[in-house]
Amino acid sequence: MMKLNWLYIIIFLSRISKNENVSLSHTLSPDIMKLKMQNDVNNNTEFLAAAADFYSNEKYLRALKRLNPNADSKSIVDRATKKPLHEVLAALDALDEFNLEDVQNFVDLFLHPPGVEIKAAKLTDWSDQPDILHRLQNKELKEFFGALNRQWLDLYKAFDAEMLGPGSVSSHLPMLHPFIVPGGRFLEIYYWDTYWTVEGLLVSGMFDTVRQMIENFVNFINLYGFIPNGSRVYYLNRSQPPYFAQIVLKYYETCLNSDKLTLHQKSLVKEFVFNEALDSLKKEYDFWMKEKLIEINFKNKTYKVNIFKAKTDKPRPESYFEDIITADFLTDDAQKGKLYQHIASGAESGHDFTSRWFQDPMKISTIEASDIIPVDLNAILYKTELVISKLSHLKGDLDTAKQFRNFSIERMNTINTVLWSQENKMWNDLNINRLTAQSEHFYLSNLSPLWFGIEPPQNVSETEMIDLHIRNSIDNYNGVPFSYIYSKEQWDFPNAWAPYQLSVVEMIYKFDEELALRMARKFFNSVYTGWKVNDAFYEKYNSLCPGQRGAGGEYEVQSGFGWTNGVVLRLIEVFGDKLMQN
Repeated sequence: MMKLNWLYIIIFLSRISKNENVSLSHTLSPDIMKLKMQNDVNNNTEFLAAAADFYSNEKYLRALKRLNPNADSKSIVDRATKKPLHEVLAALDALDEFNLEDVQNFVDLFLHPPGVEIKAAKLTDWSDQPDILHRLQNKELKEFFGALNRQWLDLYKAFDAEMLGPGSVSSHLPMLHPFIVPGGRFLEIYYWDTYWTVEGLLVSGMFDTVRQMIENFVNFINLYGFIPNGSRVYYLNRSQPPYFAQIVLKYYETCLNSDKLTLHQKSLVKEFVFNEALDSLKKEYDFWMKEKLIEINFKNKTYKVNIFKAKTDKPRPESYFEDIITADFLTDDAQKGKLYQHIASGAESGHDFTSRWFQDPMKISTIEASDIIPVDLNAILYKTELVISKLSHLKGDLDTAKQFRNFSIERMNTINTVLWSQENKMWNDLNINRLTAQSEHFYLSNLSPLWFGIEPPQNVSETEMIDLHIRNSIDNYNGVPFSYIYSKEQWDFPNAWAPYQLSVVEMIYKFDEELALRMARKFFNSVYTGWKVNDAFYEKYNSLCPGQRGAGGEYEVQSGFGWTNGVVLRLIEVFGDKLMQN
């Protein structure tokens, strides 16, 4: 499709102007980067804004795509500059983008290959013999655990400022500490991926690494007021599902329950969590309640709900040409801008993409993501409110604890009133324009309130919902797919994603351990088979074929893979040798 439409796309490329809504706070030049943790951040905003503009410059994007029509759009915006930005921009302005020899010379002279400023880092708390290994008896499982555990060595990266000369820029945001990347083409951290990565790191006993990842997020919140989608300048106009509170709580509870940490070490954990981390949780919560909150009138009553809503009306730089193709049927700039916002909001949801967001399940051009009240987002924020309440109570701040407890009660009532479908015995996303269910189809996210602790209303049991919606998938598939719609989007059938396998397993485990084990075995076996056959761990798996990687979406399936590794390590921690039994 990309080859056939290339000249057509060029004709219809619209001018990308500076996005005034993007919040930018610091520079990428190495000299200023050293000051960014001090008091100089505000003075660097303009320089970083210029860097962000460079990576969304339509002439830059067009020229490099013309040079290599098969190039992944993301590889174009993941190139650091070899020379100061003002020199690069001057050369770009003078460039004849239709002369491929000139474009190649521009690339050779001014641009590094993608990822050159991201280097391998050395883990200081990794062990090839973590405690959990000694609880396992099965030889094959021990070998498999070792392979998973060693993945952290390959996925641990650092931003290398020394690769950039004075005034040079990278699309990667500087970081306080090294970080775990998902793998493959993804050489940056991603917000919601980190929760499941942290699950695995804690199983591996890597408390220091988790602490550093939390501090990276605290720094993001201090700089931007929120945690961006990922650690790239082009992600600063959106976030991702807000799992930070759950990351902090998981770290806190695991550390305090560990017999490997001294009382003094545990006191330091408490000090950090009750001060820096908790303050950041409240700041992030304020962001979601200010930037992503709407009021709706439902059955003659006003309710406050949260939505995904990216601050952009332009194509995503990392998927620029894909977005141009999606919108090329529109002629009105305002309509295009709204469509681009819907697309970016779909990316903010983490589900990029799924028929869940489409008016027509088969057409991404009908996406309505920023006009939908998502069940899972509001359930996640319910959990966030509970976590802030709990940590505030443990700190002794009873007023804040009570305040957030009341917030959670109000949100639970809203979810069960506005989003519940008694007819379908599940929660549904709600379209804010039609005030009806976005879709009557089932998506795993329709059950998400269950694993965040919200009970269904009107005398419907968890078991009844499981039997109705996913029991058949547990029995017949190798992992529960996110949906049953074959749209060719990556978050639809037949793909099974690790995060949802763990969420559902842990939810079922509370009332049916045998069923939870059966589901865990199915997905575990698929990951294990993929490793045995291909020596790889994938981002997503085909629920129809054990060990086979998933398909669909905007890019090739990636190996690595952070959240898959984390989920399987957590399953091993919960079920141990039982996973290897028939």
